[in-house]
Amino acid sequence: MKKLLLISALIISTRAYSQLDWSNYSTSIENTQGKPAMGIAIPYNGNYHNFDRNVVGIVHWNAGNKLGIDTALDARTPLFFVYDTAGVYFLLPNVNKKNARDYEFTVLLNNRSVITPWGQVDRFTEASIGSMEAGSGFSGSYRAGIGQYLVAHLRNRAGHIISSRVIYFKRNAPEIQLLSTADNARAFANLVKHEDHFSDARQDMGWHRQYTSRLAGDAARLQLAHNENNVLVQIQAKIYRKEALEYALYKENTEIRKWAANEQANSYILLQNLAPGNYRLLTRFTRQPESVSTLRFSLAAAWYRTTGFYAAILFFLAVTAACWYFLAKYRKQKRESVLANKKAEQSMEALQNIHALLNPHFTFNALSSIQGLVNKGAIDAASTYLSSFGALLRETLKESKTEHIPLTKELENLQLYISLEQLRYNFTYDLAVDAELDVFAAVIPPFLLQPFVENAIKHGFSKMNGQGVLKIGIQQHENDMLVKIADNGPGFNAATLQEGYGLSLSRKRISLQNREYGEELIGLQLNSTNEGTTIILSFKNWL
Repeated sequence: MKKLLLISALIISTRAYSQLDWSNYSTSIENTQGKPAMGIAIPYNGNYHNFDRNVVGIVHWNAGNKLGIDTALDARTPLFFVYDTAGVYFLLPNVNKKNARDYEFTVLLNNRSVITPWGQVDRFTEASIGSMEAGSGFSGSYRAGIGQYLVAHLRNRAGHIISSRVIYFKRNAPEIQLLSTADNARAFANLVKHEDHFSDARQDMGWHRQYTSRLAGDAARLQLAHNENNVLVQIQAKIYRKEALEYALYKENTEIRKWAANEQANSYILLQNLAPGNYRLLTRFTRQPESVSTLRFSLAAAWYRTTGFYAAILFFLAVTAACWYFLAKYRKQKRESVLANKKAEQSMEALQNIHALLNPHFTFNALSSIQGLVNKGAIDAASTYLSSFGALLRETLKESKTEHIPLTKELENLQLYISLEQLRYNFTYDLAVDAELDVFAAVIPPFLLQPFVENAIKHGFSKMNGQGVLKIGIQQHENDMLVKIADNGPGFNAATLQEGYGLSLSRKRISLQNREYGEELIGLQLNSTNEGTTIILSFKNWL
C-alpha cells in the first residue's frame, strides 16, 4: 500500500512539473541537430531583462569580474548571469522517454556541493518549448543565493559529459536612467499612462527639468527647487508587469510609503505634490528583494514659506510699529515744545537729532537692504540686520531724553550703526582710544558723533568700491577730550558745501549746548582735501 501511495505521489509530482506555463519563462535552447544537450528556463517575473549569456572562459580571462567561478571548469562552458532567485529549470532537448536510460545529469552548488547526484531524467514536457519538441526532458527547480552559482552536467551511458551549463545568481538592483521634475502633477500623471513617455509627440508639460547624473550612491543628494515637487523616476529595465518593481519612500527618518509594488506604469515611479524636506527613495526588484537602490534628494521650500522669512516679517512689523510709535511720540512732543522754555527747546533739538538719525530715508534704505537680503535667501544676514536695527531703535528711544551718556555707551551705539552700514557699503573701520582716557567716567551728548560718521560713509565711500577707510580717534589732553573722525574719500570744497540735514542739525545742537553752558565747551573743525575729510570735535575742560 505504501509503495502504491509513493508511486502515485511521484506521478502527481511529475505531472505538476510538466504542466508549467513555459510562456512565463525565458529560455535558452541551442540547435544541436537532434543530439541531446542542455538548456535553461528562467521565470520572467515581469522583466524581459532576466539573464545575460557569456562563457566561463571570459570570466577567467577578465580578472575584474571577481566572481570566484572554479577555474577547473571548461572555459567553453556557457555561463548565464541570472537575476532571479525564484528558481531555474534545466531543459534537456532530444532527451525523451525512449532514450532517457542512455543519459544522466547532475547539479552542483559552486562546483563543490552536490545538490542532485547523477541520475536519469524523469520529467518530460507535454508541449513544445521554442525549438524543443514536446516530450523533452527537464529538471526540477533549482535556486541559490546571490553570489553563488550552479553547475549542471549531462553525460551519456559511456560516462562522457556531452553538455554543461553554469548559472550564476548575480546581484541586481534597479538603476535610475532618468529623473524628471515638474510643477504640474496632472501632466506627469497623464504621461505615465502612455508607453512613449518622452517621444517627439509628447504633450506639453509646462515647466520641467531632467536629471541624469548625481542620482545614486549613499553620499549623493540631488538638490531640487521648491517648484520641482513632482518627480518622475525612470528605471533602466524592460519591465512589462509593474508589480515587478517595488519602492518605499522616507522623508527625513519617517517612512511615508511602505514597501509595495509600483502603482504606476511599468518602469516609471511617480511622486506627486511633495512637501519640502529631505527624501530617500528605495527601489528593488520583487524577484531580488535583498538588492536595494537608494536615491536621495532634497526639495527646497519656497523662500516666502521659510521660518526665516516669517521671522523677518515679524521683525519688519515690529520695526514698523516702533517707527510709528516714535513718530507719534515725536509729533506730540513737538506740539508741546511750542510753549516750552529753553530746556524744552533743547528737548526739541534732541528729538530732531533722533529724527535725523532715523529719518525716513535711512529707515527706507535699511528696510530695502533687509528685503534684498531676504530675496537673495540670505536669511541669516537679514536677521542680523533686523536685530541690529532694532537694537539701535531701542537705544535711540531710551536715550532720547538723556542729556549725557557715558562715552563707552556712545561708542557702542556708534559701532552698532557702523556695522549696519557695512552690510550696505564695503569699507574698513578703525577705532583708537587713548589708554589714559576713562571711557566709563567720561560723558558725551547722546548720538552726537553719528551724523559725522554717516556723512563720511555715505558721501565718502559710496563710490569707492570697497576701498574706503574710516578712522576714529579719541585722545585726552589734560582736562580736554579730542575726537577725530577721518575718511579717505574724494573730499569736497568746504566753501561751496551744502551741508545735509544731519550735519546742519549737529552744528545747531553744539551751538545750543554751548549757549546753555555760557561758553564754548564744544568746538567743531572740518577739513577736506582730495585725499579725504577730517572732522575734529574738541571738548574743553570736559574731563
